[in-house]
Amino acid sequence: MKILVITQMYSQPDDIGDNKPTKTVNYFVKEWVAAGHKVIVMHCPSKFPLICYAIPKYVKERFANRISTMVPSVRSRKNLQHVEYGAKIYRYPMLKWYPGLGYSRAAMKRQMRKIIGELQKQDFKPEFVIGHFANPSAELVARIALYYHAGSSLVFHQDCTKKNIQKYHLDILVKKIGAIGARSELEASMIKRNLKLSKLPFLCRSGVPNDAVEAAVRLVEKHNNTEGFRFLYVGSFIKRKHLDKVIDAFGKFCKKRNDRKSVLTIIGGGPEKEEMERCVEGSWAKAQITLIGRQERMEVLQHMKKAHIFTLISDTETYGMVYMEAMLQGCLVIASKGGGFDGIIQDGSNGFLCKPGDAEMLLAIYNKIAVMTAKERNQIGQNAVNMAVNYSEKEVAQRYLDDVIKENAVSKYNSCFQK
Repeated sequence: MKILVITQMYSQPDDIGDNKPTKTVNYFVKEWVAAGHKVIVMHCPSKFPLICYAIPKYVKERFANRISTMVPSVRSRKNLQHVEYGAKIYRYPMLKWYPGLGYSRAAMKRQMRKIIGELQKQDFKPEFVIGHFANPSAELVARIALYYHAGSSLVFHQDCTKKNIQKYHLDILVKKIGAIGARSELEASMIKRNLKLSKLPFLCRSGVPNDAVEAAVRLVEKHNNTEGFRFLYVGSFIKRKHLDKVIDAFGKFCKKRNDRKSVLTIIGGGPEKEEMERCVEGSWAKAQITLIGRQERMEVLQHMKKAHIFTLISDTETYGMVYMEAMLQGCLVIASKGGGFDGIIQDGSNGFLCKPGDAEMLLAIYNKIAVMTAKERNQIGQNAVNMAVNYSEKEVAQRYLDDVIKENAVSKYNSCFQK
């Protein structure tokens, strides 16, 4: 099958800095190629006037931290072509005068001509045009799929807001797209409501690396410990991640129990590093907290194998592959309530859900875990493993493609029936 992927965000070899793009779409591409499909990716990021890139690094970091988005490097303004996983990747940046502004009609037309022109050079006629993120993918997917009489799909990433619907005419464009997807159950309900769809979008989850599933703990027994709890945080040091609340809750947990054996290991880095160091210094349990910076993936996995409790209670957590990786190691995972993991984690059964940034609720969960028996904690960890093993990148990518094909077949049938 020939698949054209159009996305605003795609990890590229020349990306720099701490706040790099997620590789979510990269991994789908990898698995589709491995399954025998031919894939071309059209990466359509925003580019801004050159003066925007002259802003000092520390100002850009603070700006990115405040609005929870990336400030691209100047090299991302350039066209790029390379091969990854056997797929051809093209980066064609699109000009915006400032962040948040929609693309002009002329810019959209130019982008469509570029994409179709390159596809013609490659003698590549897509059977499915698959897009990610609302803008510019919604319009490009709809127009290019129509041009090629191809099936189509668009997955939103928490960007199907009422504001964006009006700004980008999403309510009109989705009617021209065969399959609409969401990254979580909560988001699917919001999209259905905001766009007045007749049914829920399909769920486009992220998978965990296939080797992580293969290395999963099959029998969870690590919660038999009597030497204190091993807490773990893995993530960026930015405000929306609420690491300060994790440090606060851990300190209060230890102080209340006069616990000098439990430890908190923090993996990551970012613009809030100095602030996090101050939080640690002010904690009752500061001697039990270790910041070890960024680590390679296999190092992180080793820490997960040892950890008992994994915490990440950030705002707008679309999905979070790191949750799955911790679940595969039998950790008691505490995820953001109302985020992308609602529906994966069943509170109290295979993990716990906490309001984003709520240190008191987090402390209550820590205390709840502490009074459980080892058997109860092991069972929750085992339930987590049993759930997570069904979400390898290979399986998730196949389910995603199956849903796109099925939804397009239904849309085509309904269209013919209405005629």
